[in-house]
Amino acid sequence: MKMKGFEMTDHDLDDLFAAARDAGPVPGDALSARVLADADAVMAARAVVPVRTARLGLWATLAGIFGGSGAVAGMLTATVAGFYIGFAQPMDGFAVSALAGEAVDIEMIPGLDALLEEAP
Repeated sequence: MKMKGFEMTDHDLDDLFAAARDAGPVPGDALSARVLADADAVMAARAVVPVRTARLGLWATLAGIFGGSGAVAGMLTATVAGFYIGFAQPMDGFAVSALAGEAVDIEMIPGLDALLEEAP
């Protein structure tokens, strides 16, 4: 590698990187003092505020058991989707005709009348 009349080898570059790793930046005394003063102020402010113990309700406790409200929402969504898939089943001949290679038209979102019909 040549730079303006200076030739540098890979070994020289490794030495430069090693020197840079060894000589890390050192914060000044003024910065350290300000950081410690800020930390002391935060600790003092937290010590003054009384800690409240919140009493969780039934739903919050159940959500905590199952992993939080996100997990409960996911389980509820899966339950509703499973109920819909189980309730709005395709016609009986669908599987046979699909295996035979015939084209089958399926109404993916049936009307409300199809869901409310009574079985014979």
